[in-house]
Amino acid sequence: MPTRERVTVTLPPDLLATAKAAAGGNLSAYVERAIRTQALHEAAEAVTRWRGDTSSDMEEVADVFGEDVA
Repeated sequence: MPTRERVTVTLPPDLLATAKAAAGGNLSAYVERAIRTQALHEAAEAVTRWRGDTSSDMEEVADVFGEDVA
């Protein structure tokens, strides 16, 4: 298992409540997944800009990582 680091974040109360409700009891895993998902979206956008107009990039991301990530 990769090492983990403890961090502190400051969030608006309503956003924290929403995250806790969606996390199913594991807020750390939920936040990790959210950050990874955002990083994948940003990487896909960067690849699309680099490659030019390719409408299928997000479909490829969905095929590899799942619909919920794309």
